[in-house]
Amino acid sequence: MRRIIAATVVLLLAAAASYIGYWLSIAHRLPDTIAAWAAARGAEGYEVRWDSLTVGGFPASFTVTLTGASLAGARPLSFKAGAAAITGEARPWNLRRWHVTAPDGARGEGPHQGDAITAAMLDATVAVSADKDTSVKVAAHQIAGSGGWALLRIADAEAQLSLPARPPTDHRQESAQATLRLMGIALPRAVPSLGATIDSVTLSGALKGAIPAGRLRDALSAWRNDGGTVELEQGTLHWSSLAASANGTLALDETLQPMGALTATIENQNAVIDAAVAGGTMRAQDANLAKILLGLVAKPGPDGKKQLTLPVTLQNRRLYLGPAQIAVLPVVTWE
Repeated sequence: MRRIIAATVVLLLAAAASYIGYWLSIAHRLPDTIAAWAAARGAEGYEVRWDSLTVGGFPASFTVTLTGASLAGARPLSFKAGAAAITGEARPWNLRRWHVTAPDGARGEGPHQGDAITAAMLDATVAVSADKDTSVKVAAHQIAGSGGWALLRIADAEAQLSLPARPPTDHRQESAQATLRLMGIALPRAVPSLGATIDSVTLSGALKGAIPAGRLRDALSAWRNDGGTVELEQGTLHWSSLAASANGTLALDETLQPMGALTATIENQNAVIDAAVAGGTMRAQDANLAKILLGLVAKPGPDGKKQLTLPVTLQNRRLYLGPAQIAVLPVVTWE
C-alpha cells in the first residue's frame, strides 16, 4: 500500500513539474511571439505599440496585459485606436482562442483631426482554427462620437467577423463574412411617427472578391472592376412601430458610389413615407398617393399584420422603395 501511495505521489509531482515547466516555457515565449506579430503588422503598413507587457495567470491560464496599447494605420482610412489597458487570456490547453478585454474603454480616431469614437468597455474573443481560419467577436458598450462624429450615440454594439485562411482567387469567393448589430441608436432629433431612438439594426453578409493593397480608392476600383460585391444575407431594422428586413446585392458604380438591388419586407410602410416627407425628400401630396398605392399591395404576414414586400434600388445616389424615391444619399469620397 505504501508503495502505491509513494508511486502516486511521485507521478503527481512529476506531472506538476512538467506542467510548471510547460507554463513557464510558454510564458517566457509569449512576449517574443507578440513582438513578432507586431513586427509583421508593421511590414503591412500598420504600427502597433504598447508601454508595458506582462504575463501572468498561473496556473489556470495565460494572461497577457498591455498598457498604453495602440494600433495605427492608413488602410482602409487613416486611423488610430488605443486603450489604457488591454488584457488577453487563454487556457493552457487552447492557445488558439483568446478572450480580450479593454475594461477601461477604448478610443478610435479618424482621418480628420478631432474625429473620434469612444467605447466605455470592449470585450472580444479571437479564435484561430486548425486550418488557420480566423473568427473575431466583439462587444462594445456606451459608444459616443466627437468632432465630426459628435452626433453618434449607440448604447450597445456587437460584431462578428470570419476570415478565411486563404484570400479569394476570384469575385465568387468570400474574403470575409460579417455580422453587425447596433442597439439603441440615438438620433439628433426625433423623426415624426418613429421617435428619436432606433431600437436595433442588424446587418449580416459576405464580402466577395479580394480588395488589393494600396490607396483605398484605387483598391476599391480594382475590386469593383474584378466583379467584387457585398452580399447582404440579412438586414433588419426595428424602429418604434416600423419593422423591416432586406437581402440582396450591393456593389460600386463607375464613380465608386454604392449601388444595389435588394428585396425588402416592411411592416407599417406609412411610417417610412412620413419620415421621407419630414426629411424633405417627398412632397406631402405625393405621400398620400404613395400610401394608397402601397397599401393596396400590402398583404397579411404570418402574424396577421400587413406586410409590404417590394424591391429596393440604390442607384445614382438615389434610394428607391419600389417606384418611390425616398432619399438622396451624400457623395462618398473614399479618401
